[in-house]
Amino acid sequence: MIEKKIIYLDYNVFASHFNNDVAGLREVVDALKEKYMFPYSPAHLEDLGSSIMWRKFEEEEIKDVAHRCGERLQSISDISNNYEIFPGQGNNPTRIIQEHPGQCLMRVLEYFDRNRFLDSRERKLLKDLKASDVDGARSRIASNLPVTFLSSAEYDSEIKKKFNSDAVLQENARQAGLPDFSWESISISHQVLEHVFEILMNYLEELRFKPEKVKMARSRMHDVTHAIYATKANFFVTGDDRFCHKVRVAYTYLGVPTKIMHLDEFLKTGHQL
Repeated sequence: MIEKKIIYLDYNVFASHFNNDVAGLREVVDALKEKYMFPYSPAHLEDLGSSIMWRKFEEEEIKDVAHRCGERLQSISDISNNYEIFPGQGNNPTRIIQEHPGQCLMRVLEYFDRNRFLDSRERKLLKDLKASDVDGARSRIASNLPVTFLSSAEYDSEIKKKFNSDAVLQENARQAGLPDFSWESISISHQVLEHVFEILMNYLEELRFKPEKVKMARSRMHDVTHAIYATKANFFVTGDDRFCHKVRVAYTYLGVPTKIMHLDEFLKTGHQL
């Protein structure tokens, strides 16, 4: 395995590299390829799979869709050199493997039906939370809190209650032999890491911190997964303002060492990394 530092690009940044619709992006990425690894993850293929599976195509469209999908896969392959951030099974940590993204896409599509349940659950969650803050008053207050706010006693105690009351999380942590939910502990088990992030990111929505729009429920599902896989990287680049703020808060609370970079910052300073 090539020992390089890792830059994780979210799916929209991968797409912009493919479409060449962000000035300077290709130049920055290409200039860093010798020094850094740009792996993909199953979250990227979930995003790509969604663009295929959530709508019906006329028969005459299928050939064109397959061609576009093949082009996207090749683009991901070219940027990543087929390196993938791969979920550790059971209590194993996230790891780097090498396989063509097409193989990952096949696994994603095989289990895609479960996304219909998850999508319905996400929409209900965001819809209910929006109804609890109709005028947006809570959101305006929460969204202006500092990046470290989750570590204050009020929020920290509530998070710990959520962790302690989740029987599945507690059992998984017990099986993994984790003493707590610090970064040093949860980074050992992908299964626990995933669960902790789901609880934490849902809590940020509950607080109405940079809340996601209901219509973006499906996108939010993939965003949370990107945040999980990006913990394996040295840098995480996203152009989504809301998501960028939320990941910074979550990483700061957990002590994740990954540096979050907004796409604008990456374009300006990426050559200096």
